[in-house]
Amino acid sequence: MVRIAIVNMKGGVGKTTTSVNLAIGMANEGLRVLLVDMDPQGNVAHSLKIRAHQNTIYDLLADDMVVDQVIRTGVRENLDVIPSSNVAFGLENRLAGETLREKIFSRRMKAVTAYDFVVVDTSPAMSLLTVNTLLYVDVVVLVVSMDQMAIIGAVQSLAGLKRILSAFESPTKEIMVLPTLFNASTNGSKETMTALQEDPDLAPYLVPLVIRQDVKLSYAAASKRSIWEYDPRTRAAEDYSKLVDYLLKRLGHEENEKTDVVETEAKAEFFG
Repeated sequence: MVRIAIVNMKGGVGKTTTSVNLAIGMANEGLRVLLVDMDPQGNVAHSLKIRAHQNTIYDLLADDMVVDQVIRTGVRENLDVIPSSNVAFGLENRLAGETLREKIFSRRMKAVTAYDFVVVDTSPAMSLLTVNTLLYVDVVVLVVSMDQMAIIGAVQSLAGLKRILSAFESPTKEIMVLPTLFNASTNGSKETMTALQEDPDLAPYLVPLVIRQDVKLSYAAASKRSIWEYDPRTRAAEDYSKLVDYLLKRLGHEENEKTDVVETEAKAEFFG
C-alpha cells in the first residue's frame, strides 16, 4: 500500500482537484483507493457529493472512533472516502494536549491495509493536521500553480515539509513537484515554468508533466463529478490520466497501466 499526500501551503493551486482526480483515476485502473480529507474546509465531500455531518476525520482523530466507522465505502467503484467538515477546524485545540500528537493520524490509520493507494488531501497551512499527514505518507506531491508568487510559496512549503520530515521519524521516501494550472498561451505560465525548472530547490523534484488549465475542472467540481465523469475528452482528463500512469510506473504498479506515459505539449516544449 502506497500513501500519497497532496500538499501546498497556498490555497487555489489545484490541490483538492488533484487529490480527487488522482484518486478516482487510480480507482478507474482497477486499484483499491482510499481518499482522505485532512482539510477542515471539507472540499472533497463537496466535490463527490458526500454528506459529511458526522463520522468524519474529526471523529477519527478526536473522538476515538475506529477507522472503519468513518470510511464511506463505494463512493465510486474501487474508491472509499474519509471525509472532513468544518468541525475539523477545532482539531488543533482538541489535540494540542495529546501525547505524541503529531502521529495521532498514523496510529488511527494502522488498521488500514486493504488498499493499493491512500491519497490524502491536506489543508493550505503547516498545521498539526498537515504535520500528521506528512508523518504518515510515503510520497509527498507538492502542487505548484503557474504564477511567480506560487513559486515563492512552493519553496517555503518545500523547506517547511523538509524540516518536519527531518525532525520526526517519517516514512516519506519521495517528494515530487507537480505544475498545475499551466497555460501555454500565456507568457506568465511560460516564465513561471522556466523559473520552476531553474529553481535549485524545486527543480530536482519536478515531474516531467503538467496539469494544464481547463475551465471544465471547475465545471466538474461544481457538478460534483470527476473530470472523467464530466467529460473524458477534455485536456484535463488527458493530463490527469497521464499523471496516474506516471505515478503507477514510478511507484511500481506498471502492470496496471493501460497506456505508456505520453508527453504533454508543455512537457514537449519545456522538457524536450
